[in-house]
Amino acid sequence: MKINTALNILATCTMMWFTECFGDTPKPLDLTIIHLNDHHSHLASEPLELKAGGKPVIVEAGGMTRVATQIKTLRSKYKNSLTLHAGDAMSGTLYFTLFKGQADVELLNEIGLDAFTLGNHEFDEGDEVLAKFIEKADFPVIASNVEATKGSVLYGKWKPYLIKEIEGQKVGIIGLETAQKTSASSRPSSNITFYDEFFRVKKYVDKLQSKGIDKIILLSHFGYENDQELAKKIDGIDVIIDGDSHSLLGNFEKIGLNSVGEYPTQLLSKSGDRVCIAQAWEYSKVVGELHVTFDQNGHLKECSGTPHLIIGDRFYAKDSQNKIIDIDKYNKEGLLAVFHRTGNVSILDEDPVIAKKLSIYTEQIKSKAATVIGTIGEDLRHIRVPGKSYEGVDGASLPYGSELAPVIAAAFYQASLRADACIQNAGGVRSGLKAGQITIQDVYSLLPFSNTLIEIEMSGAQIKQLLEEALINFYDNYGSDGSFPYAYGLRYDIDMSRAKNDRVSNLEIKERKNGKWLPLENSKHYIIVVNSYIADGKDGYTTLLEVQQKGGKGTDTYLDYAMSFANYVQTLQSDGKKVLRLPHEERCIKSYKVPDNK
Repeated sequence: MKINTALNILATCTMMWFTECFGDTPKPLDLTIIHLNDHHSHLASEPLELKAGGKPVIVEAGGMTRVATQIKTLRSKYKNSLTLHAGDAMSGTLYFTLFKGQADVELLNEIGLDAFTLGNHEFDEGDEVLAKFIEKADFPVIASNVEATKGSVLYGKWKPYLIKEIEGQKVGIIGLETAQKTSASSRPSSNITFYDEFFRVKKYVDKLQSKGIDKIILLSHFGYENDQELAKKIDGIDVIIDGDSHSLLGNFEKIGLNSVGEYPTQLLSKSGDRVCIAQAWEYSKVVGELHVTFDQNGHLKECSGTPHLIIGDRFYAKDSQNKIIDIDKYNKEGLLAVFHRTGNVSILDEDPVIAKKLSIYTEQIKSKAATVIGTIGEDLRHIRVPGKSYEGVDGASLPYGSELAPVIAAAFYQASLRADACIQNAGGVRSGLKAGQITIQDVYSLLPFSNTLIEIEMSGAQIKQLLEEALINFYDNYGSDGSFPYAYGLRYDIDMSRAKNDRVSNLEIKERKNGKWLPLENSKHYIIVVNSYIADGKDGYTTLLEVQQKGGKGTDTYLDYAMSFANYVQTLQSDGKKVLRLPHEERCIKSYKVPDNK
């Protein structure tokens, strides 16, 4: 009788959850994900113009000292939390130019991360710099679609995923790198291989599920739009913590910032399951606070949260002479009330431990960074693609694209002395410039990479092909829109409604000696100056590399590209001139047309 009873119990157990039979019933799980991305070595607070009551006010935004305060506050508030970074810690300011990621990793160690995924800019200075960053890191690095060969300095430095146990439940976290952009637009060695994002995510979702893990987070440096497509096509992902696209999510309309989507963005997978996507803008200005609830079956039941815009409690305004002045105590109290009412602005003190560590690096660059070298005579706005909004700049107001990139191309053209023209990729310029004084720090923030100027001899036909492939890179091959070509000494029409390799027309080149504009001749040879980054064929500029492979390497001027622009500014200053937009007739883009359905 006892044997029959035991068999009946066992049979019943095979029809029910095993754990339910023994009283260990699966439970719902509440989890808070604290996240940031794309801080790009912006370790100190920086001025940001907001609106309060419809009036402009300048705040001290971001900075790792206040990011640390926000993260520690959130951790103390919630029992179950993960702190994640979605990549691109490096490249963007003098903190990186001088310290090559070591300042970043030291501060991230102090803050503490549960996981970090690789961003494309982690490879900007090659394998060695990234290896040193990871070796110093106290946190795990994950990337499912990047592999290093045995013997490489990066071999074994990261894993495709990790598993965290929270209240006895396992949560899988898969890392993801943007493959094409990193391989084409950064400086990984030939020892590094990048794999398709969709296939690799599917592979590791299946692997985690085979281990019985039903709560899966994708820590992704693939971009907001790309990750929405990925979420729709691959089942099993519950949450995507996103990076790469510098997307501001959430409602910041009251303070004058335009977002590109809701925080979190919720959509359905192929099988109809909820997926939540969250991103924390850029440059350490936002810390994301995402709350997710899984039901007892491991399904994502709901998600909500707050993207915290991080600011200090000192506010500034511009007077009638456009000088920055402190806002008085009376008005400050009103501003504090306005910002508190928004619900997603955090006014925070600096974390003293992080502040002390940061000050050691800051003191080393302060004297050089503070040197004023000239004056920007008017706002020089920067977008990557004509008509396309970028980092808060309304693209509709710039039908010919960046006002700044052609000015920088002009500076490189002048520095070269030999060049017939300069071509500059949009992504090599990191922001616009406001009217006013400009310092060495401003220049290195604007042009943060370790590039020199390279002179390459090319035919007119090759120059046209170069411009065509720069457009193909982002428009057809899903690469970075940073490949969009600007120039000085060249001007051309672009029609994106035409077939690829037939979008650039009516090319003209400026004669260096007399300033006359002449048609670009296909068979004639010209000297084009470019930065060393695209000279290596990066950002889709493969013709530059092919020309050198066939005809010999270009001439490296060994002119630092940031200092070349600084010298241009200083030369104008010594002549009593300011940096201004180029005259209409020197604008590189004569017209830009997009398809009617775009």
